[in-house]
Amino acid sequence: MAKKYDYVIIGQGVAGSAMAWKLYFKKKSFIILDSEINNSASSAALGIYNPITGRRKALTWNVIKLFKNLEGFYKRVEDYIGIKILFKKKIHRPLKDHVDFNDWSVRLSNKKFHSFIKELNNDMVITGKSGYVDVRKYINETRKYFKTRDRYRKYKLNDKDISVVNNKIKLKGFDSKNVIMCLGINQKKIKYFDDLEIKEVSGSSILAESNISMNHILNKKISIINSSKNTIHIGSTYHNGSENTGHDKILNQAENILNEKLKLKEVLFGIRSASKDRRPIVGRHNNISNLFLINGLGSKGVSQSPYSAKQLFDYIENNKELDREINIKRFKT
Repeated sequence: MAKKYDYVIIGQGVAGSAMAWKLYFKKKSFIILDSEINNSASSAALGIYNPITGRRKALTWNVIKLFKNLEGFYKRVEDYIGIKILFKKKIHRPLKDHVDFNDWSVRLSNKKFHSFIKELNNDMVITGKSGYVDVRKYINETRKYFKTRDRYRKYKLNDKDISVVNNKIKLKGFDSKNVIMCLGINQKKIKYFDDLEIKEVSGSSILAESNISMNHILNKKISIINSSKNTIHIGSTYHNGSENTGHDKILNQAENILNEKLKLKEVLFGIRSASKDRRPIVGRHNNISNLFLINGLGSKGVSQSPYSAKQLFDYIENNKELDREINIKRFKT
């Protein structure tokens, strides 16, 4: 007889991991099912969370709500797994020219940016309330933690394992009140939600040997962090489609920025799942009452996944409305 669960989570990238921790904190019964196919965005992510992003130097979408409990969420995960994954770091951005300086001066005069810009001089702008999460460690340690508690299973999902009875999804071998799909780009392989417009965006990052020591994140077109002793993490590329390209370019860029010859250790590659409006996609299936989804986190998975998981939990358990900007209902499904 199949064991009963409140939830089955399908997929264990940053979205599935965040959902699992949210359910665990709330003492819900669940199991995570994951194929362990290593092509997700989580495989290559630098894991940077940053309130001011892009060439336009804009505030991250929904920055106040996203960042309100972001660090607290990962600190709480650390308390359970007993391993450090969250690194609070300021971001140092060398200025290109006086135009760049003027752009930052305008933002500094805007009260919305005040708490995020820590210092501005002729050469550099330093921003705060930022840092990174060691995503590979976060994913792996989450998997280990829940595997030892019989809340994780390696499992490759096929359409033949799924049936729908009385508008409710049934998963072969599992008795669950609710099913949450967190499959990223692999959602297209499953017939449920397969008409959702999810765009593939590939990304590479690299690990390289370096003697440089930085207690901050360096951002100059690319981002560079000290991921461990004598190792820096550089990235990320951003290409439409699924090709693994661009890592040579970012290695050369990093060498020019640091004025140091770097020895390549490892190329990391993943494919992000992005929505057409660059917002998360969260919600319930149109015709199946107990089937839900988190997807479309793009390159912001570290900052958007805890918020998306909280939104979905409150929607299911507390009957609260989803943030309309992430609600799946904004698309036809």
